[in-house]
Amino acid sequence: MEEKKRRLLTRHDPAASAADPAGSTSAPSSATGTGRTDTHSSKPATRVKPLSKLSIGWRIAVPAVALVILTCGQFLNTNDFFPLGSLTQYATAKDLNGTVGSTCIAAQFPGEDEPRRLGFNTATVGIERGDVESQLDRVIAHPELMQSMADSYERLHPNEPKPEKMILCRTTTQLKNGLSVGEPEETTLATWEVR
Repeated sequence: MEEKKRRLLTRHDPAASAADPAGSTSAPSSATGTGRTDTHSSKPATRVKPLSKLSIGWRIAVPAVALVILTCGQFLNTNDFFPLGSLTQYATAKDLNGTVGSTCIAAQFPGEDEPRRLGFNTATVGIERGDVESQLDRVIAHPELMQSMADSYERLHPNEPKPEKMILCRTTTQLKNGLSVGEPEETTLATWEVR
């Protein structure tokens, strides 16, 4: 009852008091001698700062450049701009009764009758297989590019004999219901006499 009387006398807004608990304890203006209470809540206004031209510019430029690179990758069918290259690398279905091809690298060493298969990775020949496969036609057309693989092998394996010939090859595995059958067929794609 006393609270109701106080509200009627001070004309205090209960909603404002609930929104701003601090205001509920604010001293009435009677302290100043007017006998009125400040009915305007002191809730701070939120100001939204607009983005600068520079902030807007780079937000537009970055997606635009990415879209241009992605589009070029589709038309050129290259993965040189990975991960913005050709999307075909993510969207190819495999025939469960088809074949699977895999590029391989081998080397002929002195005193050995048969070429020896090497690991196609940076720890063995200084480059990953996928990096060669993405430019396979270029390597086949210019087998001298395999000289750098021979040099890398020599540098990474100082205690091993130097290869005499590098052989770029491909193995083809026949699938049946998704499982490999028979021995993979190996094809020589290019050879290079090491200098």
